[in-house]
Amino acid sequence: MDVVKFDKTVQNAKARLDLYVVALPSVPKQTNNRSWLPSTEMGNKQAGQGQSEGEEEASSSSSSSAPRAPVAPVAPYLDQNGEEGEEEVELPPPMKPISEPILVTSAGASGGSDESQGKRSSSLSLKALEGATSADLAEIEQIVKERMEQHTENQERNSLLNRDSKLSSEFESGASTEVEGLTAVQRREYVLRELVETERDYVRDLREVVEGYMAFMRDPDCDIPLPDDLRGGKDKMVFGNMEAIYEWHRDFFLKALERCLEHPEELGPLFKRYERKLHMYVVYCQNKPVSEYIVSEHIDTYFEELRQKLGHKLQLCDLLIKPVQRIMKYQLLLRDVYKFTERANLATEMETLKQAMLVMQVVPKAANDMMDVGRLQGFDGKITAQGKLLLHGSLVCCDTSSAFNLKCKELQVFLFEQNIIFSDVVGKKTQFTNPTYTYRAHIQVNKMSLEENVDENDPCKFLIRSTDPRKPNLGYLCQASSKESQDEWVSTIRNILQTQKDFLKAIQSPIAYQKELTKEV
Repeated sequence: MDVVKFDKTVQNAKARLDLYVVALPSVPKQTNNRSWLPSTEMGNKQAGQGQSEGEEEASSSSSSSAPRAPVAPVAPYLDQNGEEGEEEVELPPPMKPISEPILVTSAGASGGSDESQGKRSSSLSLKALEGATSADLAEIEQIVKERMEQHTENQERNSLLNRDSKLSSEFESGASTEVEGLTAVQRREYVLRELVETERDYVRDLREVVEGYMAFMRDPDCDIPLPDDLRGGKDKMVFGNMEAIYEWHRDFFLKALERCLEHPEELGPLFKRYERKLHMYVVYCQNKPVSEYIVSEHIDTYFEELRQKLGHKLQLCDLLIKPVQRIMKYQLLLRDVYKFTERANLATEMETLKQAMLVMQVVPKAANDMMDVGRLQGFDGKITAQGKLLLHGSLVCCDTSSAFNLKCKELQVFLFEQNIIFSDVVGKKTQFTNPTYTYRAHIQVNKMSLEENVDENDPCKFLIRSTDPRKPNLGYLCQASSKESQDEWVSTIRNILQTQKDFLKAIQSPIAYQKELTKEV
């Protein structure tokens, strides 16, 4: 603010102070009769004393200071009816605090305030006003100067804040994509940490089995002797290949996952590289039903004594299910890693993660299928020699060996590369138990025929017959639960039969078969 404007503000303040003095009403002379004054001591002070309470305080305080002029007496206050009312409280000089940076002294703006201040000034003493002319004006000038400096400083600060908020909003809007990408990367790191931490817990669970139960059962000097029912190799069927799984995870896979915390781009190729090694879970799951049966016979006796000796909280059956749960968990964690990798726009890692997810879809499915195969009982052949399990499920099958009395029943059918096996379902699947399958019959794939459309009224049916001359009447009329299921069964059987024919051609006439392949190319 310039000097001219500042001087004008000070002059307006002086003029305003003069208005207060002019508006002050005349003070009548005090009469000698003071009996009208109200008692301030609640009756303890007699009326007619020479001083009021305020005057006593003034005189006591002035006794140790310089002599002062006598204070002008205050006139009695008369209300509208002419009666004497209570004495008004004495107020300080009418100095209204300056709440705004700039004083407003226009008549229109100060009219209302002047009127109210004039009323309040009626109880002021003339001495208080006259003694505040020069000192108060200097104080007003100082206050105005400080307020103007503060106002200028506030304006500069507000302009800086506005500029900073504008820059901040522009930065936030311009960097929103980067913040979202950073958040996605952080979430992906969290999933990776979860993957590693759960892997460590998993290795610890496997160690409790291998270095606990298996070590005691192998120790001939153990104070808990091995039951005779578990001797002769039956004890090995309890654990399957868990020891090999434990050693591989402890020595290789866990360390490789820990490196992925610092190098997340290695996660996808890691699962693809160990795809064949992860198939050890298929072997474990195939043995799992046999293991469950053996453990169930000794869970409350022998294995319970071992658990108490080892100090484990979990029972053996709870530890033996850990590999099955773990192989299913990888797919879920990889899916979360892929989701946040995609949100972070890390395109170079997405393809390898897709391949890893595919691996962890195939392996758990094969493991789950082999668990069902492991519940098959009564088959004389070796299941592992039947080739890859192509398809399995429930079909309503009618035995065609009796042309006059077709007996239809729901069977569990397993289609391998070498054989198709029909079995009866024993029991039902519950939360704690799974059904078992009892072998009924099988047909070799290289001695099998397929009829797709056997019933015009029911498109879900198809017929499988044996071409083995030793089993001329063996066959099953199968009915799927839906047309989609029927198409899946028929197409899978058709493809495997075609593969068998091509294989026979290649063996019988390899030159002709090779020429035929060349023509197709």
